[in-house]
Amino acid sequence: MMIMAERKIRVMLPQYEHPPPWIPPEEQASHPDYSSDLTPALPRSLKIRRDPDTHQLGFVARGGKDFGTGIFISQVDPGTDAESQGLKEGDQILSANGFNFEEMDHKAAVGVMASAQQLQLNVKYFPYAYNQMIRRTEAYGTEVVDNRQEHTEPQPTQTPPEQIATKKKSSRKKPQL
Repeated sequence: MMIMAERKIRVMLPQYEHPPPWIPPEEQASHPDYSSDLTPALPRSLKIRRDPDTHQLGFVARGGKDFGTGIFISQVDPGTDAESQGLKEGDQILSANGFNFEEMDHKAAVGVMASAQQLQLNVKYFPYAYNQMIRRTEAYGTEVVDNRQEHTEPQPTQTPPEQIATKKKSSRKKPQL
C-alpha cells in the first residue's frame, strides 16, 4: 500500500486590474496592455553573477520596509547577467541567498547584495505593487544617488504634503548594485 502526501503550493497573485476601456473585449486576451496570463506573476529563481570587470550586479533595487514596501527592481543594465537571466523592472525580490527580503529594510537588502559575488534570487513580477512603491518612495522625498562604489543609501526624509505635488524629479542617477 502506497500513501501519497499532498503538497500545497501557496502563490500570491497581483491584485486584479480591470482592462483599459480602449481595448475591445475580443482583443483583451492577446493585447499587450492587458492579458489574463498570470504566468509572469509566479515566483521564479535566477542566479546572477557579479561582472568580473565592473564588479556590478547589473541592476538597481528600490524600496524596503523602511518605506512600507517590498524591495523592487527599478532598472536592469543592458548586456549584464541580470538582463540575460530575465530580471526586469517591476520584479519584487522575495529572497536573495536565503535571506527573506519581503520584510527587509533597504540598507540591509543592499548590504546582502553588495557582499555577494553571485546572488540566488527568488523574484516575482508585480507591477501593481511596484507602481505603488514608486509613489510611496517619491512621497518620502528621497534623492536617489549613484552609490555603485560606496554601497550606501540616503536616509528617507519627510517632505511636507504641499511640496510633494510640485517636487521635480531628480536628474541624479539611481543607485546601482
